[in-house]
Amino acid sequence: MGLAQRTAVPTSMEAEAEKVLERTAELVPWLSEQAARVEEARRIPDDVAERLFGTGFFNLTRPSRFGGLGVSPRFAWEATFNVALACSSSAWLAGLTSANIIMLGKFSAEAQREIFAPGVSPIVPMLTGGVGQDIQIETVDGGISLSGRWRYASGVDVSDWLGLLINIPGGTGAPTAHVVLVPRSEFVIDHQSWRVMGMRGTGSKNIALGKTFVPAHRFMNWSELQAGNKHPTCPNTEPLYDFPLNTANAMSVLAPTLGVASACSDECVKIMRARVSSGNQQAQINDKIAQVDAGGSAATMSLLRDFLISETAMIEERIGQVGVLTPEERGLSRTKIAIASRQALSSTQRLFAALGGSLLPEGTRIERLFRDIHAMSSHFLLQPEPISEAYGRLLLGLELAPGTRL
Repeated sequence: MGLAQRTAVPTSMEAEAEKVLERTAELVPWLSEQAARVEEARRIPDDVAERLFGTGFFNLTRPSRFGGLGVSPRFAWEATFNVALACSSSAWLAGLTSANIIMLGKFSAEAQREIFAPGVSPIVPMLTGGVGQDIQIETVDGGISLSGRWRYASGVDVSDWLGLLINIPGGTGAPTAHVVLVPRSEFVIDHQSWRVMGMRGTGSKNIALGKTFVPAHRFMNWSELQAGNKHPTCPNTEPLYDFPLNTANAMSVLAPTLGVASACSDECVKIMRARVSSGNQQAQINDKIAQVDAGGSAATMSLLRDFLISETAMIEERIGQVGVLTPEERGLSRTKIAIASRQALSSTQRLFAALGGSLLPEGTRIERLFRDIHAMSSHFLLQPEPISEAYGRLLLGLELAPGTRL
């Protein structure tokens, strides 16, 4: 889509997005009280989901023609920071969903009318990380017949649709990767499958699909999505839907990670203020190392959150200038995102070490945050080594490995 065909986002939409930020900040005290219940339920409870929906959070990246705001994803990242101060699992779901809605905003007009219909849950798990098993696909008139099993369907309990990355047979050629959309009602959820160390409340459960017909208008070519393109019938012209897909996905997991890292920093400082060292019986606030750790961590978290917002703005400006980022530009951005995640984890680990035995009791907020930040940081989109390798290959004039996502 050419630059002239993009539609500027009205100032009124951005003003409404600022109100969403205010509402998510106002939700923090109540949501903080629900965090332990969310973890115990091992899913986002319906009432928690409804309160999140009520803030307008998921309208931020929803197309304006379907009642959303269609604004810059930076609003979604900032709103995610707010949610993360209260509940890690809710923030994870909020961040991922924001990027998933951007992807859905690239689909066919017919698919979007179904996905964005009134009363349909905005939560659409998109299982694109090679998490399928026993997948059977048969090409039939008007679409495909599909069955299989998948893992990590985050938020499936409060969803109405799911997206699946599958390889669709195509005549005599090799199968072609597509994301296909299937109603949640067609799936069976294994409610006992989500037994994990951290991020327990995301409800990222295993699901199974019996033989189901999926019409062709619910397909989107994965290569086209990777390239930043839209379906030929996609009606959306806001700049948001030209944002690089993999960069948006990486940012959507970095935002909650940084938010939870900030919550870790705040909680560690709170504990330090009241803690007396068992070794020398001195108040920890008088220890210079504790002072260095507290100040350095708080500043690091602020720096990293600012980075995510400024990087988003830089990408948007670049897209406005040239339309599509080069592979090298995408590689640089993805590498910076991964390094930011690793830096956040490193900073929190230093604080955790300073707490000693205060970290050990089960059921405390800091123990939950410890588990959650480590679980978040393990996501494949946040690993600096493989992403740096891909970017380095580009810089050295080498071909990317098959399947590389930049």
